[in-house]
Parts: sequence; C-alpha cells; structure tokens
Amino acid sequence: MRREPPKLTGKTFDLLIIGGGILGAGIARDAAMRGLSVALIDKGDFASGTSSRSSKLIHGGFRYLEQFEFALVAESCRERRVLQQIAPQRVKPIPFLLPVYSGDPRPLWKMRLGMTLYDLLALYRNTARHRTLSAEAAIEAEPTLNPRGLRGAILYYDCQEDDARFCVDNILHAVELGAVCVNYCEAGEFISNGKRVAAVRARDVLTGDVFEVSARVIVNAAGPWVDEVLRLSNDGKATSSLSPTKGAHLLLPRVTRTHAFCFQARRDGRIMFVLPWNDCSIVGTTDTDFAGDPGHAHAEPADVEYLLEQLNQLIPSAGIKRADVITTFAGVRALLNSDADNPSARSREHRIHRSGENLITVAGGKYTTYRLIARQVVDRVYETLGRRSPACRTGEIALPVYQGNGAGTPLSEKPFVRDSDVVRACNEEMATSVSDIMYRRTGLALSRQGDGPTSEAVSRSAATALGWSESQRVASLTAYLDERRRGLPAG
Repeated sequence: MRREPPKLTGKTFDLLIIGGGILGAGIARDAAMRGLSVALIDKGDFASGTSSRSSKLIHGGFRYLEQFEFALVAESCRERRVLQQIAPQRVKPIPFLLPVYSGDPRPLWKMRLGMTLYDLLALYRNTARHRTLSAEAAIEAEPTLNPRGLRGAILYYDCQEDDARFCVDNILHAVELGAVCVNYCEAGEFISNGKRVAAVRARDVLTGDVFEVSARVIVNAAGPWVDEVLRLSNDGKATSSLSPTKGAHLLLPRVTRTHAFCFQARRDGRIMFVLPWNDCSIVGTTDTDFAGDPGHAHAEPADVEYLLEQLNQLIPSAGIKRADVITTFAGVRALLNSDADNPSARSREHRIHRSGENLITVAGGKYTTYRLIARQVVDRVYETLGRRSPACRTGEIALPVYQGNGAGTPLSEKPFVRDSDVVRACNEEMATSVSDIMYRRTGLALSRQGDGPTSEAVSRSAATALGWSESQRVASLTAYLDERRRGLPAG
C-alpha cells in the first residue's frame, strides 16, 4: 500500500474525509466496512497531529466523575472494553496506583467512593475491581513512591496503547476494504454548487500537483484544524467551535517498577500520570489554553518545569533533572467551546453537525470513544445520502495486526524494530520520510534509540526502499533530527 494520489480523481466518491487522525481513520474504516466508496486526505502524515501526541491511554476517564460527566465515563468504559476485544494486540490492560497524601484536595475516602462508581459505570467488566492499599503495601508495590504523608493508595486498571500505530492500523484496514487514503494531501478550495460541496481542490504536498476530489458527502474530521477547514466552505465566516488546550508530556528514564501512577498535582490538584513506556516513563500531562497553529505545539520551558516539579514531589528518590529528559511531545486537544475558565474542566464530549446540504463536521471527543463517534458520523453520512444504513460492525470485526514477517536485522530492542519493519513501513504503510517511520510506524522517536546510529540505520533502509538519492536521505534524516531536537527542553 503505497501512496496513490491518482486514485483520488476520475470518480465521485460517496464520502471524502478531511483528516487522517484517529477520528478520520475510524470513519474511513467504518464507512468502507459498510460498503461506501471512501476517500481520505490529510495535509500531513496519518496521526501526525494530536493522534500521536496523547497520553497513550484508552481509559474510562476517572477524573471526569468530578465534573458529573457520568454518561461520558460509562460510554468510555464500554468503548474501552470493545477496543480490548477487537484489538487486544494494541489495547492492553495496565495496573495503576493512585496514591493519596495528607493535604491532597481529594482525600482517600473520596477517591475510594469515586473508584467504586468507576467500577459500577464499567458494569464491573474492567480487568479487575479496584482495591485499596495501605501506605505500607503501596510502598512495597512501588518503592520509589514518596512515603512522607502517604495515607494509602488505590490499585485499579485502565488500558494503554500506541496511539499513532493504532491510528495507522485503522487506516490500513480501511484501505484493505477499498478506501483511498492519501497522506500529505492538503484540502484547499471547496467547489460548491449552491449549498452543496461538489468537490474539494486538493494539493499533493510532496509533488505540488493540484487536482479535484469529487464526493457526495464531505466529512470534516480535522481535529484541532476543524475550524480552518470550515472556513474553506463559507469564505471565512465560520465561527469557532473549539476551545483548544495543549497537553505536554516528558519522556524520561524509567522511574516505576511495574505500575503506572495516577496522582494529584501538589501545585493545582490536577490529575496527572506517570506511565511505563518500554524502558522509559511518560510523565504528563499539562492542560493549558492554546492559540496558534496546532502543528507547532511543543513543550515550553514552563511545561517542563511544572511536570518535573510534580514528579519530584511524588518520586523524590529519582532526582529527575531537566538534563534527564530524553525528549518531549505535545498535542492540542480539540475541545468544544466552553465557558469553563479551568481548561481541565472542559468537556470531552463531541458534536456532529451539518453545514449546507452535505458537509458534516465532527468536533471534540476523546481517543477512547473514537469508534463510537465514527459510527455516529457514518450514520449521518447515510442519512445525508438518503440511503438506508447497514449495521455498524467495527465493534465485532477484529482490527488486523500489521507487522513484519519476523525476518530482518534488529535495530532496537525496546521497542523491538528490525530493518524489515522499516521496509514494510515504506512499501506497505505509506511512510514517506524518516519522521513518518520513527514517530508513527515504529515508535522509535519516543525511545532511548530516537537518534544516533538507529535513526541513521533507519534512513539507509528507507533510502533503499524508496529509491532516495544520498542527498534525499540526508535531508530526510536531518529533518527528523531537527524535529526531535525541538522536543529537548532548553536550559
């Protein structure tokens, strides 16, 4: 499966999706599975926005209980179970410790009550029910925890996933089912006939070619760029539908034994995470207002300081310093417009609305519920087409495992990657650059092997597969290294 932009022309698709993040990918898979002719374009790589910059969790959203979003939590818990069933190779249970200290804004009894409700909303179908641990038992389980003022901890389960890889898997399955999905293809002018969008003028970012993609229904699933796409349809008169926030994360040497930590930040009481990631740990996340181009979101020095401060209060023995940060990443959450002053209090719900006769926009939502949101969007597509919709089957049919055949020279142990995986990414997964491979096909960028000899070896395997000249190889490698170094904190 290589990029095939010519397949976007010469026919009228039932559906054109703008946006190759997890929502667009899920919509493409669902629509193709139901028999629609589907096209999908993204101005960058698949999952190159928020869908590769999340906390890597499929979770019920325990912290949303405090905002009384019980329906959202129940919905998320149900979807978590569905995703475990259709993609057990990608969505894996992970044990969490939630330590509670003297002076925390939420005392242990309140956390126990909330976790009981969490189990109830999951219909007691989580990996296991929560348990309360004494301070001594919590320290025995994770000796790095700060013992001072520790009142106890709650042991519970959620799930972890590789967000970028999971998104790409959905794209690849959609293509197998007949969808035409093209990365690095930017939507430009909307060509309208009255209140109907007849086609979208698109530009191949890699070649500069401009062409029209015709479709009966257009779905705007551009995440934090949805307002930008909406403005293409009505001469810039669209009002903003989003109140975006930025979430920054740090990648550090491993600081826990086997558990993830969910904890209350001392500075502001926010719920934060320390998550095992191969032989590293991910610490996050911030939740701050964001204005500007979501593609340029990054961890500011203040974000790094905040995250390190909270981590070192929780695990002082680790003594993590700015120099220990391997890299950082940040994404922009496409949250619905809200009057809430506190970014963390803004709803993670979604909204689907139609403009004119055939432009459907989906805004908001969270990664965990992407499949359900996609189902609702495809239902609206059928309604717009005036056709009877077949049943959605994305909750029943397994998401295929896309991985190498076992041969090849190992390039990395954690994550385990071979040179054959690089060739596969180029030949069968539409990777076009070292960044595509390192960030969104193999996960190497978020590892200790993110630069140096490993990225050099990746660039050479990619050059062979894609027929690059030496200058093209060096340019792609340099672009990746520059991108990753932007994730290193200043100072």
